Amino acid sequence: MKNGVYRLPGGVLVVDVQSDLLNPTNTRVVVPLIPAGDIQGAQPGRLTPVFEVEGQAVMLLPLQMAAIPLREMGRQPVRLLTETEAYAVSGALGVLFEGV
Repeated sequence: MKNGVYRLPGGVLVVDVQSDLLNPTNTRVVVPLIPAGDIQGAQPGRLTPVFEVEGQAVMLLPLQMAAIPLREMGRQPVRLLTETEAYAVSGALGVLFEGV
């Protein structure tokens, strides 16, 4: 589900950014989330917005987005992004692809 936050089998959190109009496919395009403090000196910005998931601040890493097998995502998201958070993800992808 687009804008769903999922926990992969290894524990990594990802945001599903693929349009739901592209179902059914065997893969989904996702962007990883890491604990915001893991990258020393990194400054959250339009490319790397920070969200809270399960009480932890996490940072979006669009430069590491990938397609993963649908079976790795599980059935239900940990949570859905808010409208504001989804807008920030869309903006980060705009920076990644268009530089704006």
